[in-house]
Amino acid sequence: MKVSSLGAAEIEQALISPMSVFDRPDEVVETPALAKIMKIEILKRWELDARALARATEENMSGGVPPDMDAVNAALAKLDPEGKAFADFNRAPTKL
Repeated sequence: MKVSSLGAAEIEQALISPMSVFDRPDEVVETPALAKIMKIEILKRWELDARALARATEENMSGGVPPDMDAVNAALAKLDPEGKAFADFNRAPTKL
């Protein structure tokens, strides 16, 4: 983890930019201070960020190295094996 402790401010930051707080998606899963639904929300944000970075790279707008989607998906699968927590999450447009 990139922070020494996980307080309210760090949790709020993780919801905005997970990679600014956590080094790897599995750290989110292993963090006892977070409720399961909060972990899933953070990992879903991580997934959106990864998709946005991948899309930017495809459009020749380098936005940095996208996170490992396999690691994000593996972490999500540990918490929500059936993918029911955010069933409608993928219906939102990812590109305007």
